[in-house]
Amino acid sequence: MGMRGHDVLKIRSAHVLASGRQLFLEIPEIQPVNQLHLYVAAAKGVSRDLFLTVHALDKPFTKFPGYQAEEKMILPHPILADLNRTTKVTPNPWSKRMGGTKNITIKTGTNLSFQTKSVRVKAGEAIEFTLMNPDVVPHNWVLVQPGALRTVGEMSNHLVADPDAILKQYVPESEEVIVYSNIVYPGDEFTIYFRAPKKPGRYPFLCTFPGHWLVMNGEMIVE
Repeated sequence: MGMRGHDVLKIRSAHVLASGRQLFLEIPEIQPVNQLHLYVAAAKGVSRDLFLTVHALDKPFTKFPGYQAEEKMILPHPILADLNRTTKVTPNPWSKRMGGTKNITIKTGTNLSFQTKSVRVKAGEAIEFTLMNPDVVPHNWVLVQPGALRTVGEMSNHLVADPDAILKQYVPESEEVIVYSNIVYPGDEFTIYFRAPKKPGRYPFLCTFPGHWLVMNGEMIVE
C-alpha cells in the first residue's frame, strides 16, 4: 500500500479439477486485496482480463498433486487503509441540497450490476440522486458524456495501481465525467444534487471502481 504499481504474484501451478469445469491456480503469496487482476489465455488467440475482490482467504486447498504445506501470515484487508484515508477526501462537489428536485434512487445488485439500468429525466431538470449499496463490495455512480462509456471505463481500470484512488472516489480525471457520487460502502448510501444535461440524448452511467464498468452500467435518457 502507498506505492504505485502492481504486486506481481507467481502462479506456482495450475490444475484442472476432477469435475473438468474448474481450474485451480496455486498462488502461495496471495493476500486479501481490493483488486486481483488475472490475465488468462483461455485458448490460442483468446485472452480475458479478470478482476476479483478478495475479501478473505479460506483454509488451504490441498486436493491437488504436489501440495506443500507452508506457514503464512494473513495481512489485514487493504480496504482498512483506504478507509483511514477518507479523512483526506475532498467534499463531493454535488453534495449541496437544492429545491424542486426530482428524486431518483438506484440500488446496486448482485454480480456487479445496477438494479435500474435506465432512467428518464427532462433537460436541465434538478435531480436529487441517491445510490444505495446493499451489495458486499464498494460501488459508485458516475454520469458521463454520450459515447464516453468505454473511454472512462478503461481509464477506471488503471486506478487499481493508484494508491490515492480512494481520495478521488475512484473517478478518473476526465472532461467526459459530468457528475459522480462518492464511493458507497456495503450497506450505505450517498446522495448528490445536480441538474440534468441541457442537451437531450443518452448519457451513460457506470461504476468506476476498477473492473466493474463492463457490466455495471446503464444510461440516463435526457428528453
